[in-house]
Amino acid sequence: MHSQAEIGAAGERIVNNWLIGNNYKTNLNTRQPGSTDIEAVGPKASLLVQVKTALSPSTPADPSSDEVRNIKSRAARLGYEAWQAKVTVDANANFVGKIQWQRLDAQ
Repeated sequence: MHSQAEIGAAGERIVNNWLIGNNYKTNLNTRQPGSTDIEAVGPKASLLVQVKTALSPSTPADPSSDEVRNIKSRAARLGYEAWQAKVTVDANANFVGKIQWQRLDAQ
């Protein structure tokens, strides 16, 4: 069994690899204020991504209202789009299903 931190890190790696595979340049685990796990610059947009990961069969949690407010504020300052990505992994931290994307700053 993996710790919650290891499960979260697995989800971040899965999303980061997806972004790289879709022609984004990424910065994983930025440790910047603003509830951002990944910064990504791609051919069509620049993204700040908050990743939520759960162990199957559970569903990833929604970001807290503070996390949403922080990432939206930081994205607005930088001219980026704010997104959340939800990922489910199995007991071995292997990806299960699909990444669920949701734009957080869309009107």
